Amino acid sequence: MLMIKPKWVLVPVLALAVGVGALIGANGFGKNEVHAVDNGSVVQKSTITVSGTGKLEAAPDVAYLSVAVEARAATAKEAQSKNATQFEGLKKVLFDKYKMNAKDVKTIGFYVQAEYDYSSKDGSSKIKGYLAVHNIQITTRNLDGIGKLLDELSASGANRVDGVQFNTEKQEQYEIQALEKAMANAKAKASALAKAAGKQVKEVISISQNGVSGGPIYYGRGEMAASDAAADKAETSVQTGVINVSADVTVVYEMQ
Repeated sequence: MLMIKPKWVLVPVLALAVGVGALIGANGFGKNEVHAVDNGSVVQKSTITVSGTGKLEAAPDVAYLSVAVEARAATAKEAQSKNATQFEGLKKVLFDKYKMNAKDVKTIGFYVQAEYDYSSKDGSSKIKGYLAVHNIQITTRNLDGIGKLLDELSASGANRVDGVQFNTEKQEQYEIQALEKAMANAKAKASALAKAAGKQVKEVISISQNGVSGGPIYYGRGEMAASDAAADKAETSVQTGVINVSADVTVVYEMQ
C-alpha cells in the first residue's frame, strides 16, 4: 500500500534551522569584536625640560711633586753610579727627616743615554758623555711645607723640579655636592617657568647627568717662584689655589 508522508513534518526542521542560525548570529561567530574607546581617558601630560648647573670650590688636600736627579759622566756606568749616590741624598730627606711612607715615593722614570757633540761643518757627531736621569713622584699632604721640601730636595741632590700638581682625595664627595646643587638649580628654573605659565611643578619624570668636571691644579717649572737661597734664604713659593668642581644635569618635570 502506498504511504504519503504528511507535509507538516518539515515545519519543526525548518524551525530548528532558524533557531540555530539565530544562536550563531547572537554569539558573533565569524565576526570581529568591536570595542568602544573612551577618548576622555587618554590625557597628554604637560612637561617642562630644564638644565641645571652646580658649581663649588674645593681646597686641595694632596700634592704630587715631580722631581728628578740628573748625573753626567764619561761612561754610562759612571753616570748611573753618580746618579745613585745623589739619589741617596733624596732618600735621607724623604724617609729620615720627613718620615714619608714608601708608597708616597715612587719612581716614574729612569734612563741612561749618550750625549753627542755635533759638527756643523761636516754633520758628524761623537759621544761626549752619558746622562743618567731618575724621575720620582712624591705624594705629600703637608701643603704648607711644599716650598721648604723642594728646597731641601734640591740641596740634597734633586737638580730638576718638573712641577707640582694639587688635587683632592675627596673628589667623589665634591662631585655629589655639585650634583645636588645642579638639581636644586634645575628645580628653581622649572618652578619659575611653570609659575610664568600659570602652573606648578608636580614631579620629576627623567634625569640625565651630562657631566661632572673638577681637574687638578698643575704648576710647571716656570710657574713656581724659586728664590735665591744664598741671597735672602727665602723658601720656594708655591700657591695651592682652589679646585673648581662643576656638574650639569637635564631634568624633565611634569606640570599641573
